[in-house]
Amino acid sequence: MISTALALASAAFAMQASDTTRASREAFTSCLNTFVTQAVRSNKSQAAFDTEFPQACAGEQAAFRAAIIRRDTAMRATRASAEDAANLEVEDARFNFADRFAMAQPATPRPAQQATAQPAADQTAAAPAAQPASQPQ
Repeated sequence: MISTALALASAAFAMQASDTTRASREAFTSCLNTFVTQAVRSNKSQAAFDTEFPQACAGEQAAFRAAIIRRDTAMRATRASAEDAANLEVEDARFNFADRFAMAQPATPRPAQQATAQPAADQTAAAPAAQPASQPQ
């Protein structure tokens, strides 16, 4: 029983120790979350968000990217492969938070839809009355 508990504890410790990017990932995503939340609350336009978002959280991004590269090169990945993996993880995080901002924006109908849209009552009044089909004799 004691040996089982020790084995589980050492496995949990090993899993925590092997995740060398956790702290930097959490710092980066927390920073992005704060930026997006403030942008939504201040009703920032999409254009303003698109201009400011790439520069947001630059320090946290650099630390996260460096942690990924260290992790991957420690696992004997090439430097180029580690940098590609870091770039993909950073791009993925940024895409997810940019998507959150876009989803939080109010939906506005396109101008073409506004011009052609009719109230339901007008559409039924404009529809021709059904004609009975002629019956063959």
